[in-house]
Amino acid sequence: MKLVVLYGPPAAGKYTIAKAIAENLGYKLFHNHLTVDLLKNVFEFGSPGFFELSQTIRLLIFERATQQNVTGIVFTFVYEKDVDDNFVRKLIKTVTSNGGEIVFIQIDCEKDELLKRVTDESRKAFKKVRSQEGLLATLNTRNITSAIDFVDSYRIENTNLSVQDTVEKALEIIKAD
Repeated sequence: MKLVVLYGPPAAGKYTIAKAIAENLGYKLFHNHLTVDLLKNVFEFGSPGFFELSQTIRLLIFERATQQNVTGIVFTFVYEKDVDDNFVRKLIKTVTSNGGEIVFIQIDCEKDELLKRVTDESRKAFKKVRSQEGLLATLNTRNITSAIDFVDSYRIENTNLSVQDTVEKALEIIKAD
């Protein structure tokens, strides 16, 4: 199995790009809000154990997908430096120990563009942050724009790229890796 991990700040375009990649390659799409929204039906977001349970569910899914020879998955999430490092290490171990491979691609754009994109109506469907104030608060209090510095990671800066151009760049990376 090939796991494509798209990570970056909210409103960078991860979901839109991931959906197009999955459709193009015939991969499954496993976006961040599948587990977040599942857990929010039972637990308060950020409550004790919320993120640990989310990570456990994700790792189990990746383990089973690798064992059952799922061709590929495109996974999206907001990486927070230091906070998510243990999860990323477990993710690598889970996938590679079962014969899978991982490609990490950071999706990023300039702050002003993030602030424009965050109010887009498409974000409503998954109850994502949709206010500039909410995004600014997150950007100012969490380190969510850093690359994962202990993995080989590609970066696509898409401030001035169309979705299609961004997808094409990502596909080039995935196919070459």
